[in-house]
Amino acid sequence: MKVKILLLFLLAPLLVSGAYAADEEDALLEDVRYLDIKPAVVTNYGGVGRMSYIKVEASLQMGSQEDFQTVFHHIDYLRHALVMRLGQQTDATIAAGAPREALRQQVLTDMKAVMAEEEEGGEDLVEDVLFSAFFVQR
Repeated sequence: MKVKILLLFLLAPLLVSGAYAADEEDALLEDVRYLDIKPAVVTNYGGVGRMSYIKVEASLQMGSQEDFQTVFHHIDYLRHALVMRLGQQTDATIAAGAPREALRQQVLTDMKAVMAEEEEGGEDLVEDVLFSAFFVQR
């Protein structure tokens, strides 16, 4: 009986520290905010020849509610940057896989540049860009 009680006292801190680590991870996940760029962006792309269209539903990831509020204030400018970047694309740069990932990284760079221009220290407000839908009509 005494051995069981001794083991309980020795192992209790380990159990509590594991629960604390899980709570820390949950707290970090709760701080992540997503801002959808609504409505979906529809624009033409490509150059000479037949008109091609692209429709993208995108979300911006921020790390806190304060960042979310600041980025939301500039959503129209961010949307414009997205439309301009998509309009510069060709069939090769919107293909699935690596070219599309490169496009996502370019859009992230554009979003960070817009926020840096608009807010002091704003380049760190947008952490990531996610494409939730990506449609192409050639």
